[in-house]
Amino acid sequence: MVITFAGMGLSLLVRVLLIPKRFGFSDTADALTTALTVVLVVDTIVREGAKFSLVPLFVSREKEMNRTEYRHFTNSLLFSLLAIGFGIFILVELFAPWITRVLLSKSTIDIQTGTTVLRLCAPLLIFGSGSTVLGAFLNSRQRFKTVAFRNALPAGTAALIFLVLWNTENLENWIAAAYTGGFAAYFGWLCIGTYRTGHRYALTGISVNSLRSLKNTVTLPTLGFATRQITNRLLVEIYLISQLGGGAITLYKCAFQIFSALQTLIGISIATTGLPDMATDDAANNKQKLGHTLNRNVRTTILIGIPIALILLIFHGKISWILYGRGTIDQTSIELIGQLLFWLGTGLAFSCLIPVLNAGLYAQQAYGFVFANMVTMALLNFVAAYGLIKTWGIAGIALAVSITALLAVGSLTYLLRRTQVSWF
Repeated sequence: MVITFAGMGLSLLVRVLLIPKRFGFSDTADALTTALTVVLVVDTIVREGAKFSLVPLFVSREKEMNRTEYRHFTNSLLFSLLAIGFGIFILVELFAPWITRVLLSKSTIDIQTGTTVLRLCAPLLIFGSGSTVLGAFLNSRQRFKTVAFRNALPAGTAALIFLVLWNTENLENWIAAAYTGGFAAYFGWLCIGTYRTGHRYALTGISVNSLRSLKNTVTLPTLGFATRQITNRLLVEIYLISQLGGGAITLYKCAFQIFSALQTLIGISIATTGLPDMATDDAANNKQKLGHTLNRNVRTTILIGIPIALILLIFHGKISWILYGRGTIDQTSIELIGQLLFWLGTGLAFSCLIPVLNAGLYAQQAYGFVFANMVTMALLNFVAAYGLIKTWGIAGIALAVSITALLAVGSLTYLLRRTQVSWF
């Protein structure tokens, strides 16, 4: 938890403080924010779509296979995901101008600038895909501290570049390259951590068994994450918000990154550490035991999430002023960030519960339910955001997030009941 907290702190330092303080709420800030959002969305689709579904797979295969077979299986999965990451990287490089033009068609951002930054960020997709397999492998061994450095290394590298090259021309290009370097360092860190568990690497062909395992365990969750991330992060947070004027994308991200960091620290951390225990055969096949573990995780999430949400609701204006009140950012923007924090805070506790409840479905390998929930909530969020932005402006996007989170908790509770698991 401490390492995750430090990583979130560095990520917030870069994306919430350093980017707006160096570039302001400008077209350059929006171009860098958009490029990072695009590549991190793709990385999230691969990582989150595979991470939770691969952990139960690793747990079960380690029991079924001998040491040599399991090592071959792990290496085959690693090279499979690296190949997928390389393919996605090539596609982003080739279609970078088109991606930028479509997402920012209603914006004043220079397309060439956005394209250049996006292409510099794209190589991180290779390392991110490889890190997905190694991270899931280490999580299945409950080596959570090693995996927790994911946010710290890329954001820490970018923060260092900010501090060293603050007044450099085209600094946005250096920051994009720094994120790629940070992801490469994280992949190397996971390689070392995996080696220390006794695993040995070997150049292994991609076996039919590995491809079948990926197809059975990763396809539906990944499609669900793809729908959710493309809809929420690209269509809503870039395409819709870019229509509100220059700097609007970065301004919204300043508030949303704080909210997202809190959700990660609370909900995703609890879900990640609780999944290996729920994925064991005796737990996954024992509905009462699984429900008991899920109930404990939910109670922990609520006990932490509600007080944090109340702090955000009560002190949203103060938090915004502390972060931005002593710089060159105008008072209107500071107040607007505070409003966004308030409306996001109304749904924080529900948002933290989503990954925790999802873990209950992943433990049972109920990937169809995971997919159905993600797609439904993504569509509802887009509809809510599209409608509310017309009347509430940028605050409507934040309100739509909270409304969707509440509906998602209800949906997941219903789906868990259908698997005969109750968390209360």
